[in-house]
Amino acid sequence: MVSKHEIIEYGNEMPIKISIQNIEDMSRHWHSSLEIYLVLSGSLTVMFEDDTFKLSEDDIILINSNQFHEIKSSNTVAAVLQIKQSFFQQWVDDNTYFECNSVLYHDRNKYLELKKLIARLVHASYNVTEHKSLLIIPLSYNILYELIYNFRIFKEDTSGKNSKNLKRLKGIIQYLNDNYAENITLETIAKREYLSASYLSHFFEKNMGISLFNYLAGIRLRHAVADLLHTDLTIEQIAANNGFSNSRYFVSTFKKEYGTLPKQYKKEQKLLNVSENGTKSLQPMLVLKQQDFLNKLGEYLDKNSKNELPEAKYPTRLIVQSINTTMKKQLLHHSFKTFTSVGRAKELLYKNVREHLQELQREVRFQYIKFHGILDDSMMLYNEDRNGNPYLVYTYVDDVLDFLLSIGLKPLIQFSFMPKLLSEDSDKTLFYNPVIISKPKDYKKWVYLITELTKHLLKRYGSGEVRTWMFSFWNVPFLSYIFSFETNEITYELYRITRNCVKECDPLLSFGNPSYGSLDFCNSEFYDFLDYCKLHDCYPDFYNIHCYPVKTSSIGSFPPLGKNQSEDSEKDTIILSDDPDYMAHSIEDFKNRIQYYPNLPIYITEWASTSSHCDWLNDTCYRSAYIVKNILDNYDEVESFGNWCLTDILEELPMDNEEFHGELGLFTCHGIKKPAYYAFTFLNKLMDILVDKGEGYFITTNGQSDYAILLYNYHHVSPLYAQGILFNVTFNERYNAFVNPSSLDIHLTLTHVENADYIVTHHVVNRESGSAFDEWVRMGAVPLTDEEEINTLKGRSMPRITKEQITVTNNTMAQFALLHPHEIRLIQIKKAEYSPSCYRP
Repeated sequence: MVSKHEIIEYGNEMPIKISIQNIEDMSRHWHSSLEIYLVLSGSLTVMFEDDTFKLSEDDIILINSNQFHEIKSSNTVAAVLQIKQSFFQQWVDDNTYFECNSVLYHDRNKYLELKKLIARLVHASYNVTEHKSLLIIPLSYNILYELIYNFRIFKEDTSGKNSKNLKRLKGIIQYLNDNYAENITLETIAKREYLSASYLSHFFEKNMGISLFNYLAGIRLRHAVADLLHTDLTIEQIAANNGFSNSRYFVSTFKKEYGTLPKQYKKEQKLLNVSENGTKSLQPMLVLKQQDFLNKLGEYLDKNSKNELPEAKYPTRLIVQSINTTMKKQLLHHSFKTFTSVGRAKELLYKNVREHLQELQREVRFQYIKFHGILDDSMMLYNEDRNGNPYLVYTYVDDVLDFLLSIGLKPLIQFSFMPKLLSEDSDKTLFYNPVIISKPKDYKKWVYLITELTKHLLKRYGSGEVRTWMFSFWNVPFLSYIFSFETNEITYELYRITRNCVKECDPLLSFGNPSYGSLDFCNSEFYDFLDYCKLHDCYPDFYNIHCYPVKTSSIGSFPPLGKNQSEDSEKDTIILSDDPDYMAHSIEDFKNRIQYYPNLPIYITEWASTSSHCDWLNDTCYRSAYIVKNILDNYDEVESFGNWCLTDILEELPMDNEEFHGELGLFTCHGIKKPAYYAFTFLNKLMDILVDKGEGYFITTNGQSDYAILLYNYHHVSPLYAQGILFNVTFNERYNAFVNPSSLDIHLTLTHVENADYIVTHHVVNRESGSAFDEWVRMGAVPLTDEEEINTLKGRSMPRITKEQITVTNNTMAQFALLHPHEIRLIQIKKAEYSPSCYRP
């Protein structure tokens, strides 16, 4: 935009405004507010009347009230702080002057406290959602105090010539802003100022660096753009209402400034400013720009400053409920136990993966298991002789399936991925240990592969057994995902061919759709697929969906949080949903949209709190609280909730030397159980009849005076963390990803309880008990070097257990629990049984 007197708007009477901006060049202008630039990346050149300063990363500069300045940017991102000076007129006036410029004074400690305050202000502005002003206004006073105490200087009285010129400019600019829609002439303004027209023109251009009429055109253009974006006026009406002589002149001026025509600009701005759900995007820069500049700013949030913020004090929320235990609501089927998962079939050949799965089965006992890659070359299934004739070797496939059946698990046979000899393009791969996602070069050989493998399974395990299994084709092969083929039509055809091959072997085998994710259930491509199925008589037998709370798909190399990222991977950063009830809303949305298609069972075969394989929160108590909350909130709403996944031994990214590197597993690579593991063992102890549920609690009974109560205290991640910005989150300090976490005080009174003696057992997982990551931090957060240290950590990371005996005499039982943030707690209440041999009168 052209240079101008900048009017800075402060919302809700706030005395201060903070923003993170991609800085653009700004020609000479001034404003009545104080303005501070803290450069986070790139470089910034600030030109005053007599001096020019070039700022680099971590430099800071203050521009005083009514100080003329010009800005040149070189890919600059900066924290920009604007202070409404009139709000603080008791302490500062128009003659107050601050010298805050790190280019002039190289003592970095001089600016440290100011940078800390700015970091805290950014933290509060972008993270806190309720009562934000109660944090920001006190910080504003702290910042002003710091400026007065360390940066105020006393200059000579400025009431002379400069003040007189400034006063005249203010009057001229005020007149232009008040009358921009009128036919303003140079002579009219000159007469008001008692100047000649030629002197006025020279005076204005000398002081503002732009001609008066170009400046006036800029004012008119700003108002015209507002009309363009926020009204339905025609171009002719907009031009006339804002002082342009005709629409042609308006369009010419607009195109010169914005490089496009007004109508095209309006269309582009609508696309930029409206989010997927139709609401305006308040922080488009933070959504689109995934760099680590805010992480650098977060370095100023040291432990002392963080402890001053109220979110560290854990305020308490209270839930009090009286529950009639005779009001039993429903019989529970425990569908969360339908599916578990591992990454690939090959991993089920590994001894340690098998041990992890066996341990999980001993404690929880899942029914089915999801995995990828049964057709991979790693399974050495598909081969061709020297003449190109295909043949299959079943050794590894049989070994995997024999093992699964031996521990009570039935497979979901997902036909993926493409063997190299059969692929049309063997270079089309994905993951560090690559899989081929090409279509087959010979569809007849693909038919042979599917048919012969299915016949082998039926022969080896018997049709009665295999009919209890599930089958599907590929993993999210639609165009909006990374596993896709060149077109959706290829996906549709390969699905139909594969399904028909299986059905021809045995029509009673259950075949589901290619898995589809909740990244966008409103996207038409899945329903286009179902329309194709209707047309070709190949509907699936069940719906196979994923549910990851992300706004962007996991693309390319699955960029990890906390890792250095290349420019190419920045655009691939996973952005989490800001909806804490994403799963519930996704299930509801899918059911609403699927009602026009066959009524089939719905299986969520993959879900997690993120699709990132290197999200540090995966190792923390947050993940266990996320699992418990979402399963309890949606209990038995669908046929399965297939948590992804069993173990950190996944070969999609390179292996990591750090034990707690943020992988999605319930076990670390060395078999250490994470809090997420205990989420499932706690859920497994729920009984079969639901008594009552609500925010934070879920009460079940066996109908024989025993009860199992599961409690949770869930907090959603901060807006910044959801956007992939770590800010003040570090490898060891991961819980900084949450804003204002509070304890939860739950008081439950169970009525109509049988009078008897009861044993009450509390099982607790929180940062103090049952969290291997937090225990590892307390051990010193250094790498584990031997088996003894690993076993020690395993032993010290068990849930806390407390037991007491109580006597119920008035058919009422009270249970109290104070849950720390992210805590899960299982309360088992069992009627005491006394054997005659140990009875004492």
